[in-house]
Amino acid sequence: MSNIINAIIMEIHRNIMKGKFIVLEGIDKSGKTTLSQSLFSRIGAMNMDVVLTHEPTEHIDDGLGILDKLDRDDYFILTAMFLRDRIAHNRMIEDDLKRNRIVICDRYSLSTMAYQGVFFRQRFENDDRFYQWMESTLSISHIQPDLTIFIDFDAEMFMNRNTSHGKLKMFEKEEYLRSVYAIYMQSIERKILSREFLIIPGNMSREDMEETALRKIMEL
Repeated sequence: MSNIINAIIMEIHRNIMKGKFIVLEGIDKSGKTTLSQSLFSRIGAMNMDVVLTHEPTEHIDDGLGILDKLDRDDYFILTAMFLRDRIAHNRMIEDDLKRNRIVICDRYSLSTMAYQGVFFRQRFENDDRFYQWMESTLSISHIQPDLTIFIDFDAEMFMNRNTSHGKLKMFEKEEYLRSVYAIYMQSIERKILSREFLIIPGNMSREDMEETALRKIMEL
């Protein structure tokens, strides 16, 4: 498997390389952060210009002290802060893409759609209106990913992995995570906020996840 990937990479180096924007998505503790770091290391070791970033960035609060005073019910303010953070983040992503770099981002617009969308969804009479409004709103501060990799790790898998953690925070409760997961899956089915999706089963081994994701990235 690795020999095939290396051969593909050598062929890419013979041609003009264009920047690519790769996003990893999934519910909390699905393994996306570990996968994004592994992909960054593997691609970098192949002498390809790659950048690893994440959302929210470390500048989301920017010294304002707002996040410490909020909880998940303040979803209008939280969403505004995520969008504000993304606008600044996009400038860095766009600069890297112009330099023909591969940008790997741990969470992006689809996370806002899923995690904040749980609260917005109740304000709409049907799902079509909800998804249309959310996509339109998020598109204002959105760079279309060339590939979104979603780790299919659902609420039940999360709860089974975290049964020994005692009392869970509100945003880790099963009912909430089920709603988040459902929005993720319906957004992918509707092909929202990305050119292409790759769904990786959450019960895959880390090695298989890495090889599956890397092979798909190289196809770009």
